[in-house]
Amino acid sequence: MKNIGLTLLPLILLALSTPALAKAKSCKDFKTQQEAQVYYETRKKAGQTGWKNLDRDKDGRACDCNKGGNGKSCPKN
Repeated sequence: MKNIGLTLLPLILLALSTPALAKAKSCKDFKTQQEAQVYYETRKKAGQTGWKNLDRDKDGRACDCNKGGNGKSCPKN
């Protein structure tokens, strides 16, 4: 039984520390468009995931509908 625990422990630690497994951010997670834009550009420049869903109209601006954004192409709720 100890061998199974020792084998699984590194896998569990890896899974918990891997950023790719972290929950993707959405525009609701940011207070302003500017805050979302910084996250968007940082993730994109670093080659990480989780930034594409913040730019629905693919204009290079994240979360246009958040405070400070241009308000174009906002989803209708």
